[in-house]
Amino acid sequence: MTSQPFGEHLHHWRQHRRLSQLDLAAEAAILTRHLSFVETGRAVPSREIRPCCSHR
Repeated sequence: MTSQPFGEHLHHWRQHRRLSQLDLAAEAAILTRHLSFVETGRAVPSREIRPCCSHR
């Protein structure tokens, strides 16, 4: 069994909560582009993303 990549998990988590990339990026104080890259696996998640997701 393979675990789901963080970006894919983040994408589903964000959609489940009906957040846009812009909303989540603003809440995490990161660029929307960085969030998009994390969700697609083109970038490593920054430290700001994980705590933001754990609070919701």
